[in-house]
Amino acid sequence: MTNKKAPQLPEFEIKDYSNIPQRKAFYPASEKAANIVRDSMTIDTLFSALYPSQWSSPEAPEFHDEMDRCKAAGFKVLAACPSADSLDASVDGIMKGTDFYLNKMRERPDSYKIIRTTKDIDDAVKEDKLGLFFTHQGTQIFGGDVDRVALWRELGYGYCLLAYNNRNEVGDGCFEPENRGLTDFGKKLIDSYNRYGMVVDVSHTGERTSLDAIERSSQPVISSHSGAKAMANYQRSLTDEVIKAIAESGGVCSINMVGAFMDTSNPDIVTTDALFRHVDYMVNLVGIDHVGFGSDYIPNINFTASIMQTPMGAAVFPDGGYSAAAGAKGFPTPAPYQIVAALIDKMLENGYSKEDCGKFLGGNMYRVFDQVWR
Repeated sequence: MTNKKAPQLPEFEIKDYSNIPQRKAFYPASEKAANIVRDSMTIDTLFSALYPSQWSSPEAPEFHDEMDRCKAAGFKVLAACPSADSLDASVDGIMKGTDFYLNKMRERPDSYKIIRTTKDIDDAVKEDKLGLFFTHQGTQIFGGDVDRVALWRELGYGYCLLAYNNRNEVGDGCFEPENRGLTDFGKKLIDSYNRYGMVVDVSHTGERTSLDAIERSSQPVISSHSGAKAMANYQRSLTDEVIKAIAESGGVCSINMVGAFMDTSNPDIVTTDALFRHVDYMVNLVGIDHVGFGSDYIPNINFTASIMQTPMGAAVFPDGGYSAAAGAKGFPTPAPYQIVAALIDKMLENGYSKEDCGKFLGGNMYRVFDQVWR
């Protein structure tokens, strides 16, 4: 396996965004909505917490409190993200991130369960534990060897993005203007995902590469944390063609909660109205069976918001300074436990049934996992 070196980060000031309005926002919710969240197979398909940059320190004293809040709100499973191609995607860096989560889980073995299959999810629910599986944002985790998919699956990785914004050996990210398709290596990687039971995830991936990957895959494809481009015309969002193709594959498009991605006014506080517009649009386009929840929440935003305002951030998100402006606000994003019940209230107010809400919260994604993971 190729051991890519960790990038040399520029010197920059890490500012404190812990007290931005979003972190203090309150989303009132009915007991009915809260009960639906608790009674459903509620899954967050991207809890973005890169190690160590998205925790307050390498020791992450807030870890168990964050997990407890998610579980108390009704979440059964989180897709924990220890690493990404945009930062330290060396073998050593990725392994340290994975080991961090495993060590935290070992600190409280009665509270957590590693998830590799839907049977593991079922067992976690029966044992009253929070289920965690892993995801990496990109494909450098495989070091150019498609058979490494089997290794990471065994370690609890349920899916890995095909590209993170920029071009790689698989295809184009969502910020590449040439919009090239899936490479020959990318085709082999999709086959390996299918062979070893890893879900294909096209978040952050270019339109042409996404469509090629969906066509190549014999299994359902997901987008773990993206919005609808028709509702927020930003490169990170999905076109109607990609949303339809994901649905036709049997897959799911999970919306994220990042204000700047879901509302191009770059709001200080994310509203349930803004999020619901994406949910409702996708449902009207492809049906309730193909829409889900993926918060993209970062526990400690200080490093990420600060680096997004540097040239390195601009290289990863080449959007003319838009992400830098979002970073200057602390990338307002509600915690999953902060907003989930209020978002369900918004769905109920607009005619969605309890069954519909359960599908959105995680029932749809559980169906995909049940088909692909093995």
